[in-house]
Amino acid sequence: MATGDSLAVWPEADAGRPVVLYVDRSQSMRGFLDPAYPGRVATDYRSVIDGFDARLKPSQVYGFGNEVAAAGQGLGVLGNKEFYGDANTEIEEVFPLISGDSAASSTHVLIGDGRRGNPDAANGQFVRMRALAEEWIGRGGSFIVASSAAPFRPVANDPAGCGDAGDADQQTCPLYAFAFVAPGDQGRVAAALASVFQNLYVTPLPAVPGSGVAMTSSGSAEIDLEPGWTSAADATPIVRARGKTATNTPLAASLVLDDTTSPRGRAMLASLRGRRLMPILAVRTLADNPAASPWRASPARGGLMRPTADPFTYEFISRGTGPEAARYLYRLQLHPAGEPSWLEAFDAESAGDALRTYGLSRLFESFRGLDPRAAPPVLRAYVVVN
Repeated sequence: MATGDSLAVWPEADAGRPVVLYVDRSQSMRGFLDPAYPGRVATDYRSVIDGFDARLKPSQVYGFGNEVAAAGQGLGVLGNKEFYGDANTEIEEVFPLISGDSAASSTHVLIGDGRRGNPDAANGQFVRMRALAEEWIGRGGSFIVASSAAPFRPVANDPAGCGDAGDADQQTCPLYAFAFVAPGDQGRVAAALASVFQNLYVTPLPAVPGSGVAMTSSGSAEIDLEPGWTSAADATPIVRARGKTATNTPLAASLVLDDTTSPRGRAMLASLRGRRLMPILAVRTLADNPAASPWRASPARGGLMRPTADPFTYEFISRGTGPEAARYLYRLQLHPAGEPSWLEAFDAESAGDALRTYGLSRLFESFRGLDPRAAPPVLRAYVVVN
């Protein structure tokens, strides 16, 4: 059964390139270091620092604020509130250091809250970071943004940091890692960041291997789902949705990854969930000669396989199993849009927003303008439906 081309998937091995870490040392970062925060919370800033050290072992550590300067004691100083005393956040001073790595021989990661006291400076930093990300991708590297709503207490007399949300026990503030990843190092860095941040945005986004995808359902009285029916030559699953009788009562089934527990598997899932995805369905009559029934776009209405609001969940109906009932082969491909799925929750609409990040959407402006249908799919599955 011919089913199409193979996809460029996540690499099995990683380059293990040197990692250079740059940390925002402005006063607002003190809010992430309240001693009452339990270290077992994965998104706590101290947990982020420890996880970063354990998984990526940076070879150089810098602070940026009033200026860019080496952190004399390396990662050991990052848990000390006194390290974060600068009045400015001159993140732009880091960009020439990254751009100067013309061979993209190292991975560069910036950690901070992304906040600025001036809205023009906030917009400007993300516009310049976007240009640098495009330049870096052109060198064969990749760009990852990790985000979390991290535990936080407002810092007195600091106008740039997150403000008071009114509930000290539940107060959070966005914390980010912006990673310019060396070629071949994407899987390792994504896995490290996924372990200590809630959300990822990865571009370019590799595809999940066909062998790593499955489809599950809680069942239906009218339609049976056979998730292991067969597979394509590249191990992409071919699922069977078989109606016992004609029915318009849908069977809901969801795409799942086989591995969501290993560091690599968690990174793949977070990366997929971190992008807005566009499902594109094609269909053809199942025939002995595929050329006699070419792929065509699945109709928005009347199809036996239908998308839902969740790009990972689909509904199936049946036209019956009699001798006259045709069988159809559906091809599902998920294409990545250019913006994060989590952007709205973190992007501030006004410069006075005390809990979100002003200017963040500027970082993704050129990426979000791309047509998802022109991007290679990042997940594919086939379903035979009657």
